[in-house]
Amino acid sequence: MSGRQFFYILFVTFITIIVWVVMDIMHSRAEVQITPEIKKMMEPINPNFDQEVLNAL
Repeated sequence: MSGRQFFYILFVTFITIIVWVVMDIMHSRAEVQITPEIKKMMEPINPNFDQEVLNAL
């Protein structure tokens, strides 16, 4: 392998690593917006059963 081919492979590898790192940073910084409707759906439900309703069924 000549010096020119080695330099080309080194350059392409360096550019690939730079693009990979930049894309990883952009991906990790992306924020997901949670709407109020979704926040309401995420509230825990009451685990206790209403016995009157069950008896009425």
